[in-house]
Amino acid sequence: MNGVMTVTAFAWRQRVRGLRLLAPLAIALLPSLVLLLGLTFGHNPDPLNLYRRFLVPVSLYFVLPFVTMFVMLPVLQELYSKGAIGYFFTRPVPRWQPLLGLFLGGWLATIPAFLAAVLVPAAMCMAVDQAADTETMTNLTEVWMQTVGGLFGVLVLASLAYGALCLLFGVWSKKPILWSFFALFIWGVLFGTLPGDGQMWSLHYYLFGLAREWCGITEIWTGMFPPVENPPTVFVSLMGLGLVMTVSLLLAAFAARQRDIL
Repeated sequence: MNGVMTVTAFAWRQRVRGLRLLAPLAIALLPSLVLLLGLTFGHNPDPLNLYRRFLVPVSLYFVLPFVTMFVMLPVLQELYSKGAIGYFFTRPVPRWQPLLGLFLGGWLATIPAFLAAVLVPAAMCMAVDQAADTETMTNLTEVWMQTVGGLFGVLVLASLAYGALCLLFGVWSKKPILWSFFALFIWGVLFGTLPGDGQMWSLHYYLFGLAREWCGITEIWTGMFPPVENPPTVFVSLMGLGLVMTVSLLLAAFAARQRDIL
Protein backbone atom coordinates (compact mmCIF):
# COMPACT_ATOMS: atom_id res chain seq x y z
CA MET A 1 0.00 0.00 0.00
CA ASN A 2 3.01 2.29 0.25
CA GLY A 3 3.05 2.41 -3.53
CA VAL A 4 -0.61 3.46 -3.60
CA MET A 5 0.06 6.29 -1.16
CA THR A 6 3.09 7.41 -3.17
CA VAL A 7 1.04 7.62 -6.36
CA THR A 8 -1.75 9.35 -4.43
CA ALA A 9 0.65 12.06 -3.27
CA PHE A 10 2.04 12.39 -6.80
CA ALA A 11 -1.40 12.75 -8.38
CA TRP A 12 -2.48 15.27 -5.74
CA ARG A 13 0.61 17.43 -6.32
CA GLN A 14 0.09 17.28 -10.07
CA ARG A 15 -3.45 18.66 -9.75
CA VAL A 16 -2.91 21.39 -7.14
CA ARG A 17 0.46 22.88 -8.01
CA GLY A 18 0.83 26.02 -10.09
CA LEU A 19 -2.36 27.32 -11.66
CA ARG A 20 -3.99 23.95 -12.21
CA LEU A 21 -6.62 24.57 -9.56
CA LEU A 22 -7.57 27.90 -11.09
CA ALA A 23 -10.21 26.49 -13.47
CA PRO A 24 -11.90 24.25 -10.83
CA LEU A 25 -11.92 27.14 -8.35
CA ALA A 26 -13.43 29.46 -10.96
CA ILE A 27 -16.18 26.93 -11.63
CA ALA A 28 -16.78 26.44 -7.92
CA LEU A 29 -17.12 30.19 -7.30
CA LEU A 30 -19.27 31.04 -10.31
CA PRO A 31 -22.60 30.40 -8.48
CA SER A 32 -21.36 32.70 -5.71
CA LEU A 33 -21.40 35.61 -8.15
CA VAL A 34 -25.04 34.95 -8.98
CA LEU A 35 -25.83 34.58 -5.30
CA LEU A 36 -24.13 37.90 -4.59
CA LEU A 37 -26.37 39.61 -7.13
CA GLY A 38 -29.41 38.10 -5.44
CA LEU A 39 -28.29 39.29 -2.03
CA THR A 40 -27.45 42.77 -3.31
CA PHE A 41 -30.41 43.53 -5.54
CA GLY A 42 -33.07 41.16 -4.21
CA HIS A 43 -36.04 42.53 -2.31
CA ASN A 44 -35.51 41.56 1.34
CA PRO A 45 -33.76 38.28 0.48
CA ASP A 46 -33.70 35.43 2.99
CA PRO A 47 -30.01 34.37 2.87
CA LEU A 48 -30.49 30.89 4.34
CA ASN A 49 -33.44 30.15 2.07
CA LEU A 50 -31.53 31.51 -0.90
CA TYR A 51 -28.51 29.34 -0.07
CA ARG A 52 -30.63 26.23 0.27
CA ARG A 53 -32.92 26.68 -2.71
CA PHE A 54 -30.38 28.11 -5.15
CA LEU A 55 -26.81 27.32 -4.22
CA VAL A 56 -27.31 23.72 -3.09
CA PRO A 57 -28.99 22.49 -6.30
CA VAL A 58 -26.66 24.52 -8.55
CA SER A 59 -23.69 22.98 -6.74
CA LEU A 60 -25.07 19.51 -7.48
CA TYR A 61 -26.13 20.27 -11.07
CA PHE A 62 -23.14 22.34 -12.15
CA VAL A 63 -20.21 22.58 -9.73
CA LEU A 64 -19.91 18.89 -8.84
CA PRO A 65 -19.69 17.40 -12.36
CA PHE A 66 -17.56 20.17 -13.85
CA VAL A 67 -15.04 20.30 -11.01
CA THR A 68 -14.74 16.51 -10.99
CA MET A 69 -14.15 16.41 -14.74
CA PHE A 70 -11.62 19.26 -14.71
CA VAL A 71 -9.63 17.61 -11.93
CA MET A 72 -9.98 13.86 -12.56
CA LEU A 73 -9.70 13.56 -16.32
CA PRO A 74 -6.23 15.15 -16.62
CA VAL A 75 -4.90 12.79 -13.94
CA LEU A 76 -4.69 10.01 -16.52
CA GLN A 77 -4.75 11.93 -19.79
CA GLU A 78 -1.60 13.89 -19.05
CA LEU A 79 0.25 10.67 -18.32
CA TYR A 80 -0.94 9.13 -21.58
CA SER A 81 -0.14 12.24 -23.63
CA LYS A 82 3.37 12.50 -22.17
CA GLY A 83 4.04 8.77 -22.43
CA ALA A 84 4.57 8.58 -18.67
CA ILE A 85 1.82 6.04 -18.07
CA GLY A 86 4.25 3.25 -18.89
CA TYR A 87 6.32 4.17 -15.84
CA PHE A 88 3.38 3.27 -13.61
CA PHE A 89 2.00 0.29 -15.50
CA THR A 90 5.35 -1.46 -15.99
CA ARG A 91 6.13 -1.56 -12.28
CA PRO A 92 6.11 -5.05 -10.68
CA VAL A 93 2.70 -4.39 -9.09
CA PRO A 94 -0.86 -5.01 -10.29
CA ARG A 95 -2.15 -2.19 -12.46
CA TRP A 96 -5.04 -1.51 -10.12
CA GLN A 97 -2.67 -0.17 -7.47
CA PRO A 98 -1.36 2.87 -9.40
CA LEU A 99 -4.89 3.41 -10.71
CA LEU A 100 -6.20 3.53 -7.16
CA GLY A 101 -3.48 5.99 -6.22
CA LEU A 102 -4.31 8.24 -9.18
CA PHE A 103 -7.98 8.10 -8.25
CA LEU A 104 -7.40 9.01 -4.61
CA GLY A 105 -4.99 11.80 -5.50
CA GLY A 106 -7.42 13.32 -7.96
CA TRP A 107 -10.29 13.02 -5.50
CA LEU A 108 -8.31 14.79 -2.76
CA ALA A 109 -7.50 17.57 -5.23
CA THR A 110 -11.21 18.32 -5.68
CA ILE A 111 -11.67 19.14 -1.99
CA PRO A 112 -10.24 22.72 -2.11
CA ALA A 113 -12.68 23.63 -4.88
CA PHE A 114 -15.62 22.14 -2.96
CA LEU A 115 -14.58 24.00 0.18
CA ALA A 116 -14.59 27.26 -1.76
CA ALA A 117 -17.95 26.37 -3.33
CA VAL A 118 -19.68 26.02 0.04
CA LEU A 119 -17.78 28.42 2.33
CA VAL A 120 -17.52 31.57 0.20
CA PRO A 121 -21.27 31.90 -0.48
CA ALA A 122 -22.05 30.87 3.09
CA ALA A 123 -19.82 33.68 4.39
CA MET A 124 -21.61 36.17 2.13
CA CYS A 125 -25.04 35.00 3.24
CA MET A 126 -24.18 34.93 6.93
CA ALA A 127 -22.77 38.45 6.68
CA VAL A 128 -26.23 39.79 5.80
CA ASP A 129 -28.24 37.33 7.86
CA GLN A 130 -29.33 39.20 10.98
CA ALA A 131 -31.01 37.73 14.05
CA ALA A 132 -33.30 39.43 16.54
CA ASP A 133 -31.60 38.15 19.68
CA THR A 134 -28.70 36.03 20.93
CA GLU A 135 -30.74 32.83 21.23
CA THR A 136 -32.01 33.14 17.70
CA MET A 137 -28.49 33.84 16.46
CA THR A 138 -27.20 30.71 18.19
CA ASN A 139 -29.89 28.55 16.62
CA LEU A 140 -29.31 30.17 13.24
CA THR A 141 -25.58 29.47 13.44
CA GLU A 142 -26.30 25.79 14.11
CA VAL A 143 -28.60 25.65 11.10
CA TRP A 144 -25.96 27.30 8.93
CA MET A 145 -23.28 24.88 10.10
CA GLN A 146 -25.51 21.91 9.38
CA THR A 147 -26.45 23.20 5.92
CA VAL A 148 -22.90 24.11 4.87
CA GLY A 149 -21.42 20.93 6.34
CA GLY A 150 -24.15 18.86 4.72
CA LEU A 151 -23.52 20.34 1.27
CA PHE A 152 -19.78 19.82 1.60
CA GLY A 153 -20.37 16.22 2.63
CA VAL A 154 -22.63 15.58 -0.36
CA LEU A 155 -20.09 17.06 -2.78
CA VAL A 156 -17.14 15.13 -1.33
CA LEU A 157 -18.97 11.80 -1.23
CA ALA A 158 -20.55 12.25 -4.65
CA SER A 159 -17.18 13.12 -6.19
CA LEU A 160 -16.01 9.61 -5.27
CA ALA A 161 -18.63 8.12 -7.59
CA TYR A 162 -18.22 10.82 -10.25
CA GLY A 163 -14.43 10.57 -10.08
CA ALA A 164 -14.49 6.80 -10.42
CA LEU A 165 -16.57 7.17 -13.58
CA CYS A 166 -14.08 9.67 -14.99
CA LEU A 167 -11.23 7.29 -14.19
CA LEU A 168 -13.04 4.45 -15.94
CA PHE A 169 -13.60 6.49 -19.09
CA GLY A 170 -10.01 7.75 -18.97
CA VAL A 171 -8.69 4.18 -19.05
CA TRP A 172 -11.28 2.62 -21.32
CA SER A 173 -11.74 5.30 -23.99
CA LYS A 174 -9.55 7.69 -25.93
CA LYS A 175 -12.39 10.23 -25.79
CA PRO A 176 -13.09 10.32 -22.06
CA ILE A 177 -14.46 13.88 -22.12
CA LEU A 178 -17.45 12.88 -24.25
CA TRP A 179 -18.24 9.82 -22.15
CA SER A 180 -17.80 11.74 -18.90
CA PHE A 181 -20.08 14.52 -20.10
CA PHE A 182 -22.74 12.00 -21.03
CA ALA A 183 -22.50 10.11 -17.75
CA LEU A 184 -22.24 13.09 -15.41
CA PHE A 185 -24.69 15.44 -17.14
CA ILE A 186 -27.06 13.48 -19.39
CA TRP A 187 -27.35 10.44 -17.16
CA GLY A 188 -26.35 12.10 -13.91
CA VAL A 189 -28.56 15.20 -14.11
CA LEU A 190 -31.04 15.29 -17.00
CA PHE A 191 -32.15 11.68 -16.75
CA GLY A 192 -32.48 12.04 -13.00
CA THR A 193 -34.97 14.88 -13.28
CA LEU A 194 -37.38 13.12 -15.62
CA PRO A 195 -40.69 12.12 -14.02
CA GLY A 196 -41.32 8.48 -13.27
CA ASP A 197 -39.48 5.58 -11.68
CA GLY A 198 -36.56 5.97 -14.08
CA GLN A 199 -35.08 8.57 -11.73
CA MET A 200 -33.68 5.85 -9.51
CA TRP A 201 -31.21 4.87 -12.24
CA SER A 202 -29.57 8.30 -12.18
CA LEU A 203 -26.84 9.54 -9.87
CA HIS A 204 -28.78 12.76 -9.28
CA TYR A 205 -31.53 10.78 -7.59
CA TYR A 206 -29.15 9.73 -4.81
CA LEU A 207 -27.54 13.16 -4.52
CA PHE A 208 -30.89 14.78 -3.89
CA GLY A 209 -31.64 12.15 -1.24
CA LEU A 210 -28.55 13.23 0.70
CA ALA A 211 -29.21 16.94 0.11
CA ARG A 212 -32.74 16.67 1.46
CA GLU A 213 -31.60 15.15 4.73
CA TRP A 214 -28.29 16.97 5.19
CA CYS A 215 -29.09 20.41 3.73
CA GLY A 216 -32.81 20.67 4.47
CA ILE A 217 -33.96 21.36 0.91
CA THR A 218 -37.30 20.26 -0.51
CA GLU A 219 -37.57 22.61 -3.50
CA ILE A 220 -35.32 24.67 -5.74
CA TRP A 221 -35.29 28.07 -7.42
CA THR A 222 -33.00 27.36 -10.34
CA GLY A 223 -35.84 26.92 -12.82
CA MET A 224 -33.68 24.53 -14.85
CA PHE A 225 -34.63 21.15 -13.46
CA PRO A 226 -37.43 19.96 -11.18
CA PRO A 227 -36.43 18.32 -7.90
CA VAL A 228 -36.71 14.60 -7.30
CA GLU A 229 -40.26 13.93 -6.12
CA ASN A 230 -39.50 11.00 -3.80
CA PRO A 231 -35.82 11.10 -2.80
CA PRO A 232 -34.29 7.97 -1.27
CA THR A 233 -33.11 7.67 2.31
CA VAL A 234 -29.55 8.49 3.32
CA PHE A 235 -28.68 4.79 3.56
CA VAL A 236 -30.02 4.02 0.09
CA SER A 237 -28.26 7.10 -1.32
CA LEU A 238 -24.92 6.09 0.17
CA MET A 239 -25.33 2.53 -1.07
CA GLY A 240 -26.17 3.76 -4.56
CA LEU A 241 -23.16 6.07 -4.78
CA GLY A 242 -20.92 3.41 -3.24
CA LEU A 243 -22.07 0.83 -5.77
CA VAL A 244 -21.33 3.17 -8.69
CA MET A 245 -17.87 3.94 -7.31
CA THR A 246 -17.00 0.28 -6.66
CA VAL A 247 -18.21 -1.00 -10.03
CA SER A 248 -16.47 1.85 -11.88
CA LEU A 249 -13.15 1.17 -10.15
CA LEU A 250 -13.39 -2.56 -10.85
CA LEU A 251 -14.16 -1.91 -14.51
CA ALA A 252 -11.30 0.60 -14.69
CA ALA A 253 -8.90 -2.00 -13.30
CA PHE A 254 -10.12 -4.53 -15.86
CA ALA A 255 -9.83 -2.01 -18.70
CA ALA A 256 -6.30 -1.09 -17.63
CA ARG A 257 -5.24 -4.71 -18.05
CA GLN A 258 -6.57 -4.74 -21.60
CA ARG A 259 -5.46 -1.34 -22.88
CA ASP A 260 -2.15 -0.83 -24.62
CA ILE A 261 -0.07 1.64 -22.63
CA LEU A 262 1.91 2.87 -25.62
